[in-house]
Amino acid sequence: MNMLDVFLSVVVLVSVILFGALLLVGNERQRKSIQAIADQAARWAEQDLSIKRARGSKDVTVEDPRAWLDRVATGIFGVSPSLTELVPWKGPGEAVAMVATCSDGRKLVVTPMPEGRFRAAVRPRRSWGRAASALANAEGSILGPNPKSVPVYELTIVTAGTFFDVEAAQAWKRLHGQDLGVDRMVLFEVPAPHAAQALDGSRIVHVWRSAFRSLTGLGARR
Repeated sequence: MNMLDVFLSVVVLVSVILFGALLLVGNERQRKSIQAIADQAARWAEQDLSIKRARGSKDVTVEDPRAWLDRVATGIFGVSPSLTELVPWKGPGEAVAMVATCSDGRKLVVTPMPEGRFRAAVRPRRSWGRAASALANAEGSILGPNPKSVPVYELTIVTAGTFFDVEAAQAWKRLHGQDLGVDRMVLFEVPAPHAAQALDGSRIVHVWRSAFRSLTGLGARR
């Protein structure tokens, strides 16, 4: 390789590096511009929301907590869950919630506790002994047999309506007779018992099929 080839190689390498640097600078400027627009839109939305809340919060009244939660859930799911009842619930320790029953057997568990704390609070405790284990399984959890897999939704003034915190406080007061004390809640969508059993059954079938395939494959290799 002569000096000209080396020089050309260096020129090409430097050009590639400079081109990459220009792309990075351009992308960073574009990212900052987009972020600035997003921040400005968020501030505008917050200001608009504050004005609307100041005007209308005094007129907000929740007479029927069940109808109110049905409306909130309709906004979350896109279709009405047709709630048949809504009752207060007090669980182990500090676990509290509103529990609604849907016409299809699902349960909506709404709590002011953070998701992780509530799941831990209602998790079935390990019991020693056959009788104790049978009792624990019979009692179950408010979140069903598989608490970890239950879908959860955050309810705030952004996701559940402009006056959600005001409405939730009134609904909670009517059901529990106590102040809510928070401006956001979480909603757990617990599947109907027959749906959960069907899901467990399909999982068992899948495990058996996998085991059978593994054994068949092992026999074929032998």
